[in-house]
Amino acid sequence: MNASDIFLLVVRWLHLISAAAWIGGGLFYLLILGPALRKNAEAGRIVNSVAAADFRVLVDTCIFVLLATGVVLTFNRLTPGIIGVPYAITLAVKIALSVWMFMLARGRRRRTALMNAYREPDIPAVAAWQKTARAVSGYNTVLILGIVVFLLADLLKVLFEIALEDEITRLVQ
Repeated sequence: MNASDIFLLVVRWLHLISAAAWIGGGLFYLLILGPALRKNAEAGRIVNSVAAADFRVLVDTCIFVLLATGVVLTFNRLTPGIIGVPYAITLAVKIALSVWMFMLARGRRRRTALMNAYREPDIPAVAAWQKTARAVSGYNTVLILGIVVFLLADLLKVLFEIALEDEITRLVQ
């Protein structure tokens, strides 16, 4: 294993850890912390504001690391010239969804600060469509996109391995 291989290993590891920390942290909040905080509204607000501030720092760090390592990984895969159209399309979709996630996370932060200043009590959703709209809006959208991006990352790995096998087969013949 040479220095280039070690560098790419570290870059892949940082990329994976950052994605897992962001999406995993969001899932933890959605499924565990959020419901627990809603059981005691007053204490929940205090803990939520502290947790949100700390999580914001984590998300900002993850976005930076994901962008930097994503550029390195993209160039690493594209430079040999062996990938096919399915890989390129999947990569483009993954990048577009990732950019959308970054924009939602950054934009939501600005809206949240403004909305908290004029916050009214939560009105419970009555209709099924209202509950569905709440479930797939805001930060939940970021989590849904993150899970899809994880799936696309696995698909990219499979597509790259197929392209690599095809290239080896072509060179052997």
